[in-house]
Amino acid sequence: MKTQTAGTPGKMQLFYGLGGVANGVFSNGLSFFLLIYYNLVIGLPAEVVGFALSIALVFDAISDPVVGYLSDNWKSRMGKRHPFIFLSIVPTAFLFWLIWNPPASLTTDGQLFWFLLLTTIGLRFSMTLYDVPHNAMLPELTSDYNARTLLSGHKVSVTWIAGQIIVIAMYTIWLVPTDFMPYGILNQAGYQEAGLVSAFLIGGAILISALGLYSYKDQMTEIAHEPTKGAGGFFRQFASAAGLPALRAIFLSSAVYAIGSGVAAALWTYLMSFYWELSNDQISLILLANLAGALIAGFLIKVLSNRDNKKAAAINLSILSTIIGAGPYLLRWLDLFPANGTEALLYVLFAHGIIQVGVIVWTSSVLTSMTADVVEVGLHKSGFQNEGIITASITFILKAGTAGGLAVSGMFLAFVGFPSAPDQSNLTPEIISSLGINYALLTVMIYVASIVFLLFYNLDKKQFEEMVGNKAA
Repeated sequence: MKTQTAGTPGKMQLFYGLGGVANGVFSNGLSFFLLIYYNLVIGLPAEVVGFALSIALVFDAISDPVVGYLSDNWKSRMGKRHPFIFLSIVPTAFLFWLIWNPPASLTTDGQLFWFLLLTTIGLRFSMTLYDVPHNAMLPELTSDYNARTLLSGHKVSVTWIAGQIIVIAMYTIWLVPTDFMPYGILNQAGYQEAGLVSAFLIGGAILISALGLYSYKDQMTEIAHEPTKGAGGFFRQFASAAGLPALRAIFLSSAVYAIGSGVAAALWTYLMSFYWELSNDQISLILLANLAGALIAGFLIKVLSNRDNKKAAAINLSILSTIIGAGPYLLRWLDLFPANGTEALLYVLFAHGIIQVGVIVWTSSVLTSMTADVVEVGLHKSGFQNEGIITASITFILKAGTAGGLAVSGMFLAFVGFPSAPDQSNLTPEIISSLGINYALLTVMIYVASIVFLLFYNLDKKQFEEMVGNKAA
């Protein structure tokens, strides 16, 4: 039987990172456009669409640790992760196409609601069959402390790159306004063409990543305990993972971080359009800046992976992310930022977008690597090698946190008095000013809380290498 590689061959880096294409296209396709499509194009009330998507997210979050548990205990000639990944390819690609093509026979709100709900639940579950086992591969592919950051960094950066490219493509290829359709976001054919292309990208990325990593399957088949089946085994292994202090620290920090990410994503368009008063073309430039930030972070991930103190790196990057996120709004409040409508503002926001996304990619990469290291703690203390459950617990909390961020955003907009139908008569300078400064304060509070939880993470490189050495012996 093969043993874990200490380093990360170029082939491993390439094919593990390519898995991020599926994540980026899937996540941004649904997050940016599904609500708009079903509300403005299909005609389903926004609250009905939101309710369906929320229910699907609950099912999705519950399925994550279950799939993690099953893949932890699976035994087959194909290994324990690959069967789930290969199983996910066709249904994920098909359902992603289908969700943009509701049958014409569905004419009532009730019929469309059930179609959206069931399709979204199926789509998210099929994606879980890929994503959870794929994430669980990280601690199995390499036992090197720094190499895990390198691998996670490639996947996180590719996820961001693919996600930004698909959003830019939507606005520049498929949803472009025409003389016959002045509002490009209402172009149903554009969404459907994009859905078809995206389905092939998602399915192709999963297949290529899985095939490229297949030669490493043997080192992922060995587990430190006899496979267990049934609810009792699941709860024992889940409780074992939940009892790890390092995992609790990452769990709580990631939960708060996810809320912050959800708030930032939900309010991004409000801030770009109403606070900074950017046009659609200017917003597209900021999206290009975000893409550039992800690309640069990916190219420089080797620098980050050489850091021997992941906890310190995560805390420092989180502090930097807090400053960068809140900085422009605090500076504007102090009248130290370029005025709206000036070229200087666009230049500064462009540079800000590059730096902000780069720091986010690096922070997420370190946190993912820290989560993978917790696997060694679990194996050392309990004998359970719960890669699937441990990585799925973070996936679960990120999804729940993102949903929480959406809820916080709604309360935030109500708090600052932002009108539901903004126009020149009700969008006053006082409301705009309140939007910016309160967003900055909310950002600081959320990310400071995330940093505080990171302080309780109690695994360093020396402890990690001692545990890996004992396991090898």
